[in-house]
Amino acid sequence: MNKKIIHSFLAATILFFSCEKHGKLEWENPTIFGINKLPPKAHFISYETEKLAQINNPLESKNYISLNGKWKFKFSKNIKDRPQDFYEMGYNDDEWSSIIVPGSWELQGWSHPIYLDEEYPFPANPPFIPNNLNTVGSYKKNMIIPQDWLKKDVILKLGSVRSACYVWFNGKYVGYSQGSKTPSEFDVTELIQTGNNQVAIQVYRYSDGSYLEGQDTWRISGLERDVSIYAKDRIRIDDFTIKSSLNDTYSEGVFSIDVDILNKFKKESKVSIRAKLIDPLRRNRTIFDSTKYIVIDSISTVSINHRVRRVRAWSAETPYLYKLQLYLSKGDELVETFTHQVGFRRIEIENGKLLLNGSPLIIRGVNRHEWDPSSGRTVTEESMIEDIKLMKQNNINAVRASHYPNHERWYELCNEYGLYVVDEANIESHGMGKHPKGFGYIADDSAWLGQWIDRGNRMYERDKNQPSIIMWSMGNEAGDGKNFQELYNFLKSKDASRPVVYEPANEKGHTDIVFPMYKTVDAIIEYGKSNKNKPLILCEYAHAMGNSVGNLTDYWDAIYEHESLQGGFIWDWADQVLLKTDKNGKEFWGYGGDFGIEFAENDSNFCANGLVAADRSLNPHAYEVKKIYQPISFEPIDLKKGVIKINNDYNFLNFDNVDFTWYIKADTRTISSGTLSSLKLNPGESKDIFFNTSNIVKRSGVRYFLTIEAKTRNTKPLIPKKHVIAWSQFELPFYKEPLMKNAEFKSKISISQAPEKIQVYSDNFSLSFNKSTGFLENYSFENLNYLKKPLVPFFWRAPNDNDLGNNMPSRTKIWKDAGSRMKLLDLITTRNDTKITIVSTHNDSISKTVIETEYIIDNDGAIKVKRRIDIEDGSDLPEIPRIGVKFTLPGSFEKVEWFGRGPHESYWDRKQSAAIGFYSGLVWDQSFQYVRPQETGNKTDVYWMAVKNDEIGLMVIGLPQFDGSVHKYPYEDLDYYPGSRKHGKLDISSKNQTDWLIDYRQMGVGGDNSWGARPMKKYTLYPGNYEHSFILQPFRVGADLNKLSKRRI
Repeated sequence: MNKKIIHSFLAATILFFSCEKHGKLEWENPTIFGINKLPPKAHFISYETEKLAQINNPLESKNYISLNGKWKFKFSKNIKDRPQDFYEMGYNDDEWSSIIVPGSWELQGWSHPIYLDEEYPFPANPPFIPNNLNTVGSYKKNMIIPQDWLKKDVILKLGSVRSACYVWFNGKYVGYSQGSKTPSEFDVTELIQTGNNQVAIQVYRYSDGSYLEGQDTWRISGLERDVSIYAKDRIRIDDFTIKSSLNDTYSEGVFSIDVDILNKFKKESKVSIRAKLIDPLRRNRTIFDSTKYIVIDSISTVSINHRVRRVRAWSAETPYLYKLQLYLSKGDELVETFTHQVGFRRIEIENGKLLLNGSPLIIRGVNRHEWDPSSGRTVTEESMIEDIKLMKQNNINAVRASHYPNHERWYELCNEYGLYVVDEANIESHGMGKHPKGFGYIADDSAWLGQWIDRGNRMYERDKNQPSIIMWSMGNEAGDGKNFQELYNFLKSKDASRPVVYEPANEKGHTDIVFPMYKTVDAIIEYGKSNKNKPLILCEYAHAMGNSVGNLTDYWDAIYEHESLQGGFIWDWADQVLLKTDKNGKEFWGYGGDFGIEFAENDSNFCANGLVAADRSLNPHAYEVKKIYQPISFEPIDLKKGVIKINNDYNFLNFDNVDFTWYIKADTRTISSGTLSSLKLNPGESKDIFFNTSNIVKRSGVRYFLTIEAKTRNTKPLIPKKHVIAWSQFELPFYKEPLMKNAEFKSKISISQAPEKIQVYSDNFSLSFNKSTGFLENYSFENLNYLKKPLVPFFWRAPNDNDLGNNMPSRTKIWKDAGSRMKLLDLITTRNDTKITIVSTHNDSISKTVIETEYIIDNDGAIKVKRRIDIEDGSDLPEIPRIGVKFTLPGSFEKVEWFGRGPHESYWDRKQSAAIGFYSGLVWDQSFQYVRPQETGNKTDVYWMAVKNDEIGLMVIGLPQFDGSVHKYPYEDLDYYPGSRKHGKLDISSKNQTDWLIDYRQMGVGGDNSWGARPMKKYTLYPGNYEHSFILQPFRVGADLNKLSKRRI
């Protein structure tokens, strides 16, 4: 379908009338979504000289004026109260406020931001909007128009207006617009005047277009992107379309450009169009320079084609860009010129696989909303670059523009730095699930077809020339119907070179890729085995809400196993929370419901599901994503002989810029290290590498770990030298249990019985068991007490967001107080010359649990704790959140050391990124402050952990390992209570105690989704029999803890 036909089709849906004059409501009419808007076109800014085009800063051009900054602003609580004639010249706005553009008025002091996931903030009754809910913002700004602009066409550009707006210029009506995520341009040529000019815009928070903008994000409004006004010559480049692909052997670039030239004069003109392609990294070598001359009367299209030999192809790994410079001249006079990025790449689907430049592509992706914790959807270029830097450094190679076209600059930066992009049309009608006709009602209603096509077309036309875009997405969670089928056909007619995708289409004909969300591991494995003819890429998966992203490694084991599974996009990139200050001036992350009682309906902290926090610090699960997404992998072949296979999982990069280092540690001590010199592997190749382990002196009680790291050899854009790209760690099979040793302390151990307690003591320690409870309640060393609260069984965890979503607190509530309900059945004491043994038996009849605990107390105060936990199997008992013990130390115990996984938290189903090693720090720092307080700080596969003050410490030695966590506050502070609204930065603070949890294990954190999915069965604790053993070892500060950890009783 050519451009003229498309414009005619869209124009047929737009009637020219004004609500002010005709009583019609454009904002409640699905067939009216623009009046007097210019047709969409590719994003570019022209310059008057070649030098300015090279600089490419629009503020340097005399034909461009930014209208960003302060505007006059009037807020109206509803449509009825909006000013009617504010746009008239001379209107008195002295009492108006000021507002910053771009920005949202709800974040600058007017009304409230509303966070909702699925529902609309108004009743679902399309196309109608309740007038009492529809707040209005009226904007005005003056500007000086240069004298020479009077001879040119002048265009007003609104980068993003949410949700609908009317525009006036110098008191005259200009037009109307909906569709908040692509630009609205208006021709104001006939309205400009010399000197001072005034633009007036009235923005409606909601419109019928809001029914297509029900994305899972904050409902805020205003002029959210750049506003500008620019001048163009009456003869000008109006649009251009680049095709830059590769030939069938991927060895030559196939370039074509169609340039639309517009002549607004009433007579023919002879002009020339010149296209020059430059290779910037080859000293700006000119690849081709072609000029064509034409005689133009109104509009003409000039086509230029060229083959580029020995082309350097673009990919996210090799983001090689050529620079196109276009010139339009009239005789010897340069009319305009500009530059544009060109990347040569070819996208295909062959034999059920998505190919880029002939190579099966693996999408290591993430979904990204445009978000800033202070300015909302208004983001700066610096913020965009920071996002790309963090994505690149964490092995993310693809981003889905969820769920709307992003700022134009985002795509240019993705071109430059290398990210694959799924560009998505601004269509989501999730809130229609509340409508009687159902979720997909308007997707099947022809009255809305014009908006479907318009939104898809505006996305395509603006972004069509961006090489980073490898797919078009028709929208998100808007049901399915004939409007999507028509939009698919429309986009394919415009661009056959890119796949078009849509999640609800599933395997139907109007999606080129199966693009599901939140499929389980088992479900994608089933698809991978089915030999379907379409690739599957998860458009959303691994919902990263709170303490989440469990079993990511299981997803990627499946993806690597089945060729038709080609990756996915994690939900999502950054926590969409807002910076808020409480009454005491303390800052915290605000979520749904924190911003005024006027809008009680909200979806709480469901906006906080990022891999990074709103300030772009890493959330703990980001480390796991980097590890699982790493493009270099390592496999053990023969660990005894030290043979490891290294795989190059890149699509296009060899190892020319990768240095490999390795080291072997005996526990905490490095005993051998080196580099792998000149390791040459092309993409897809593997090589077995031998690491000499024959000279290792194997000592009992010592564990040996081989760690290999791949680092950047030289600095790359946004990635520093020696940045760790990938790593892996292997325990070498040389471990031998340490020999049993008696304590070096020779003092006699004694026991005494009292009515309330059993006391065991020696010269430097004492401890006691309560005869009523059977629990260890006092434990002193060097006359300093370890226990502020006794050591008790513990089965609960503070629910993470996934737990709340699957109703874990209600389903497993039997376990919350199971430890405190334990009744003592028996307490038996025996002794010999050097040890005393106390065995307690406890029962909780409600949870059908019996615990037998054996305490073997050595004469230096060390205690071997051997626990047998029998939970009646085959009963109707739910899964168990954790199996362990908890006790509380005085607040002076604020330092921790451990040998196990770290340094960040890890869990049964999220631990690949935490290497075994020696770590130390403050107890307070082991907890992560999630937006909503929840389980945090766990360390898995711990061999020993020690907590200490300035004088003494207590060590837990695993037999062989355990999960452990320490908290500088009562662990119960993290717990959830129905109706509570807690914030990590407000409600969790250091207290005068240290809670220590020693676990056999706790269940995985989950992460398939946060609204019902539980942790995978393989990461779940079910009723049955468990054994859990460890040693409690007192020590003086300064002791050799690694040596002490070999202690056995």
